[in-house]
Parts: sequence; structure tokens; C-alpha cells
Amino acid sequence: MKKEIQARIVFVRDRNRSKNWLALLSTDINLPEEEIVRLYGKRWDIECFFKVAKSQLVLGKEFQCRSYDAMVAHKTIVFTRYIMLALRIREEQDPRTIGQLFFACCL
Repeated sequence: MKKEIQARIVFVRDRNRSKNWLALLSTDINLPEEEIVRLYGKRWDIECFFKVAKSQLVLGKEFQCRSYDAMVAHKTIVFTRYIMLALRIREEQDPRTIGQLFFACCL
């Protein structure tokens, strides 16, 4: 006997295409619609990160090993490369400075 799972669907207009909609499904039916949309936005950033890590940083294809420690070390190197690339893009394209972040951490 399968257990029934309740879900909530939230429809959001796609800002990039005025006539298209996104349907977001949440199994937490107590969350307000705004929170579901906010959480989806965070998830989208994570999906973009993994796409870049897999395609541009060759995560999973350039390294073949069965040792857990070697796999952790490889992932750490790949993620560090991603952080360095993201920082460089931010410095070149984002008008905000990293200096503000440094001073905020020192307080």
C-alpha cells in the first residue's frame, strides 16, 4: 500500500518570457508561496554551480579513482577553482567591491 504525499503547486510568471509560467511543486504544504519561490531561487543557483562544475571544470571526467580521500581531494580542488573563477567574475562585472565584505568580517 502506497502512502499518499500531499503537495502544493505554485505558479510563477517567467520574467524572461512574458507568456510562460513556471510550476513549482512543494511537499511542505505549510510554506507560504513567497518562501517556495525564494527556495527555488536558491536551488537554481546550486543547479547553475553544478552545471559549470561539470561542463567547464570537468567535474567527474578528468579524474578516475576509487579512493574516498582522493575523490574528496579532487572535489575540493574543483570547487576551489570554481570559487576563484566566481571571484574573478565578480571583480570584473560586479560594481560592488570585495573590500566591503572584508571589513564586515573584521568587525
